[in-house]
Amino acid sequence: MIVSEQHPGTAVPQAGDTSIPWRKTIQTSNLWQHERVLTGWSQTYDQLSKGRFNGQITEALIGEVQLFEEKTSQAVFELGPGRGGVIALGVFAGLDGEARWRGHAVGMDHVTALSDHASLELSTPPNCTLLSVTVPVSMIPAGDGQARIDSHELLAGAANHVRSPILAAMLRQRLGAALQAMSCQPGQLAPVEAREQLTSELVGLVDDYLGLATAGGGEPEARKARKVVSLARNYIEAHPDRPVTVTDLCKQTYTCRRTLQYCFTQVIGMSPAAYLKAVRLNGLHRDLLHARDAQTIGDMAARWGFWHLSQLSADYKRLFGELPSETLRAAGGRIVQ
Repeated sequence: MIVSEQHPGTAVPQAGDTSIPWRKTIQTSNLWQHERVLTGWSQTYDQLSKGRFNGQITEALIGEVQLFEEKTSQAVFELGPGRGGVIALGVFAGLDGEARWRGHAVGMDHVTALSDHASLELSTPPNCTLLSVTVPVSMIPAGDGQARIDSHELLAGAANHVRSPILAAMLRQRLGAALQAMSCQPGQLAPVEAREQLTSELVGLVDDYLGLATAGGGEPEARKARKVVSLARNYIEAHPDRPVTVTDLCKQTYTCRRTLQYCFTQVIGMSPAAYLKAVRLNGLHRDLLHARDAQTIGDMAARWGFWHLSQLSADYKRLFGELPSETLRAAGGRIVQ
């Protein structure tokens, strides 16, 4: 077993730790090593194709949220229980052939789900890359007026996989970007605001899956939609100096993400995530316009929950017609390299 990189330390953080995210990349040369790498998982692997096995697992923990990328050179069959008290989503980032998930053929356009009340049964072809996010059920907002007990209840009536090219692409992009940021710019996730924003985005992807995998409830009436959006806006306006997350709004409005999404779309014409991004971009814009002391744009961006700097630059220019550095220079601020 070869540990190619591991930071910020060698010890796995305790549950609930909100320090700088912990990340490791481990290369393996046999399945016995490979099946023991992931934190909290108990899996058995059987190799199905001929040849020397080579694998690699990159794992990251952000508090109680787990991300990982798994690469396997040979066809394998994985079997084992799901992690306790969580919902795990999986999506393929590379697939040379057909995979089988709990008896169903799945491909690049599918998203799979697993709880601790179901067994992992995955057969993959050679040269497979899988991305996954694991979120505690306690972090997923309950439905309107509901209290969820465990992952079994949360997934009751839900399919164990869905075919959604859009959600699959979003999941690949977000997980890949998060793992890359933790490798190349780990300090960007040091501020608690950046970690909370990333966590909220990941929880949102799980909730998006649940919306597709379940029948869902009825849409709220227009009066309720206006009331929910009004409560959300009041909360945002009461916290002008920090980035508010979709999770915050769900808690403050006592709604699940799907209801909140519908309300914002009906009243404002955009999703709550898109609206909050615009609010955060405007907050950063104001900070850049009023910056007088030398400071890094990355530090200012992280304060507003932006953890992916290249995506920030694109979103910022799309909204304001210029890059953050151009705004800062025009305002007379000095950029620290």
